[in-house]
Amino acid sequence: MVTDLGSLVLDERSDEILVAESCKGDKNAYAELVQRHYRHVFAMCFGMLANVHDAEDIAQDAMLKGLSNIAELRQGIQFGRWILRIAGNLCIDLIRRRKRIKRVDAEHPAIAEKALNENHDIHHAIERLPKELRVPLVMYYFENKNAKAIAERLNISHSGACQKIRTARQQLHALLTERL
Repeated sequence: MVTDLGSLVLDERSDEILVAESCKGDKNAYAELVQRHYRHVFAMCFGMLANVHDAEDIAQDAMLKGLSNIAELRQGIQFGRWILRIAGNLCIDLIRRRKRIKRVDAEHPAIAEKALNENHDIHHAIERLPKELRVPLVMYYFENKNAKAIAERLNISHSGACQKIRTARQQLHALLTERL
């Protein structure tokens, strides 16, 4: 349903309607779904991978995979959760591939030493944070969420969200300055 409020036009089509139109081949409907959900998908990927470039790649891959598999989605209203699950699975696949590569690198100490020396890079430092601290930090700084929104999304108390963000900042600072 499109509502005209003076010169302001709002498109109020639900995800369910957009999914149904996408299943019929409407690329514009899917583009609108991507526009609505891309930020959340990217933020989740960044929270899991702690690397902007990898997060962008996986988020885009998830959106493309969603387009090719949109007909499999039974309830269009669940699009947000569905696309996040696709992205999460792609992140896990990438992490598994990297673990296999790290095992090979462990056989080459010079490569492993170089990786350890790169901890001053903020992306590497964020990656080293525990997931329970990394996710709230990413949500706060990269999704521009406040502590209340983070608390609701992670199902924790407001003070718990504030504490996790504070602790994450402290640990990040320590990681970035440990060699100075």
